[in-house]
Amino acid sequence: MGRPELKLPGMALGAVAALAVAAVTAADPVSGKLAFEALQAGARFTGEFARFTADVTFDPADPAACRFEVGIDTASADTRESRRDGILKGPDFFWVEQFPSARYRGSGCRKNAQGYALDGELTLRGVTRPVALLFSFEPGAKASRMKGSASLNRLDFGVGQGEWQSTEWVGNEVVVRFDLTLPRR
Repeated sequence: MGRPELKLPGMALGAVAALAVAAVTAADPVSGKLAFEALQAGARFTGEFARFTADVTFDPADPAACRFEVGIDTASADTRESRRDGILKGPDFFWVEQFPSARYRGSGCRKNAQGYALDGELTLRGVTRPVALLFSFEPGAKASRMKGSASLNRLDFGVGQGEWQSTEWVGNEVVVRFDLTLPRR
């Protein structure tokens, strides 16, 4: 079996989920999703990042050698609610004019009872903090699947300024999820 690793320079991915992938070139067909979930006024809502890039190397036989580098186009956030999307992209939340992208970097995965874990760092709004990524890997003859999640507190990254620093209307915890299908080399 070949080692899965992913290289997606500038590729638009149709939906959303968390911050990971594994090995193909830009010409290879990759499908995936990078989404986020949070609370607003006590109700759960979801959104997607339509565009992100990823350079990930992962070999289940040698998880310690894994490497993740994911770039996220914050302006591609879509919650399917135009008013909320406008606020998310503005200076109180993602501030896409000042910070057009977020970045997740990590190396050295480890096996755990649920699959794999990676301690990486997320840079969002110019703030870098540790964020643990948990994921599963399902090898396949023609394609493999990697899916998982990460949980973070938006206020740790300055996402939510002014009146939005309160968690009365928008929760602090954000869960990011990903689900990717990776062709084998």
